[in-house]
Amino acid sequence: MGNEFIMTAINELREGESRGLNATELGKIAKATLGPAFGPVSFVAVFRGAFGIPLDVLQRAHAWQGFNFGGNMISDKEFEDLLSEWLPGSHP
Repeated sequence: MGNEFIMTAINELREGESRGLNATELGKIAKATLGPAFGPVSFVAVFRGAFGIPLDVLQRAHAWQGFNFGGNMISDKEFEDLLSEWLPGSHP
């Protein structure tokens, strides 16, 4: 997974956020854009790169049920609430 691949995903997320997409919609874009390279590390890289979200917040956010990483999952609402400070389209 090269820097260009990550930058493509970052740009897709920024564009989506500028169109008013919420966190769940942006999460789906990240997952689709990264395809087989999508995982907890790439999720953190693209959301941190796109929006400057702190690592500790992203460590919790990667438990979103839409990612299916397993473990203790959080709901769409919890995901959106968690990221709402950095993503205006995700209001609690």
